[in-house]
Amino acid sequence: MERKYQFGTSAVLLAVLGGVFITSWASILVRWCGNTSPVIISFYRLAWAGVLLSFWESSPVHKWRTFRGLGYREQLGVLAAGVLLALHFVTWIASLQYTTVAQSLILESTHPIWGLIFSWLWLREKPTGLAILAVILGLVGMALSVGVDVSVSWRSVIGDILAVVSAVFVSFYLLIARRLRTALALSVYLPAVYGSAALLLLVIIFIQGKPLVHYPPAVHFWMFLLALGPTILGHSLLNWAARHIRVYYVNFVMLGEPILATLLAYWIFRELPP
Repeated sequence: MERKYQFGTSAVLLAVLGGVFITSWASILVRWCGNTSPVIISFYRLAWAGVLLSFWESSPVHKWRTFRGLGYREQLGVLAAGVLLALHFVTWIASLQYTTVAQSLILESTHPIWGLIFSWLWLREKPTGLAILAVILGLVGMALSVGVDVSVSWRSVIGDILAVVSAVFVSFYLLIARRLRTALALSVYLPAVYGSAALLLLVIIFIQGKPLVHYPPAVHFWMFLLALGPTILGHSLLNWAARHIRVYYVNFVMLGEPILATLLAYWIFRELPP
């Protein structure tokens, strides 16, 4: 039976489009952070987002009590989502330090393909013929786009691999968000996920012995904007939309992010796609 959605299609579509536009600035903000470690950038992005969203709609104490009241499987689901999101950010941000914005986002945008496959295998959502056709066309288009880069180097190969791995991580993350849509309000789910992801990265930072605070003020400012814009506004809109439509529909609309980000990279950095 087809699930009846609480919100209209127009509202969900606007949420996805708005989320894609805002998240398109993420790669630009990451570039402005210079050579700062991807783990550090990811930590501050998630930590700021978790702290700010902990005051959304209810107090942090109420959110913690709500989380404690969840079942064991739901708690593990939230923690797993945090791990996947942390890994996605680290691998994707790292890819931007090895390859161009266009190349990184084109390959990271294979997540609709992974999302379609995993939602079929895990959620038993059989894809429509139109969705399968869109995947085939997307594969061809991305293969043509990536294939233009004939100057293969070890740095670009590493960047490409990191971008694809980040796509797999975010596909699983969106699937978990879909599974938890009825168990936890978005105002509780997002701070819990961002907070758990930030804690994981904090442990990694201490293990690696990296400095936590001593970075230029401009870098801290860009990392804060990463949290406020792409994470809080952009990803929150996409998370909300993923709870009301099939996850691969959200993924397909998100294919517009590489186009917007590539245009921004050319406008700001004069960086041409491969």
